[in-house]
Amino acid sequence: MKKMLAILAFGLMSFGARAQVVVDGTNINDLEIKYCELVGQAKFLSLTKIKVFVDYGQDFSWKQQTIKNSAGKNAAFNSMMEALNFMDANGWEYVNNYLINNNGDLIYKFLLRKKEK
Repeated sequence: MKKMLAILAFGLMSFGARAQVVVDGTNINDLEIKYCELVGQAKFLSLTKIKVFVDYGQDFSWKQQTIKNSAGKNAAFNSMMEALNFMDANGWEYVNNYLINNNGDLIYKFLLRKKEK
C-alpha cells in the first residue's frame, strides 16, 4: 500500500511539472522566443568536459550565459550531444549546427527551435 501511495504521489508531482531551461536565473521556456543557440567549447585544461552557453537574444553581458542545473549551479555536460539531449527533453528541437575553428579552438553552435505545444 505504501508503495502504491508513493507512486501516486510522485505521479501527481510530476504531472504539474513544466520543462525548464534556466539560463542565469531566467527560464527561457517562459519567454516569447522561438529560437536559441547552444554554443559549446572545451573547458580550459579538460579533455572530457565542455562549456555550454545559450544565446536567446538577451542583452549583451560580459559574462556568458550558462545553463543552470536544478541546484542553481552551472550545468556540466560531457559533450554537445548531452547538451542537445537536455534541450530536447526540455522543449527544444534541433534545426542546424556548424563548427567554427578559432585558432585551433573548436566552437560548436547548434540552432534550436522551441517545440510546438
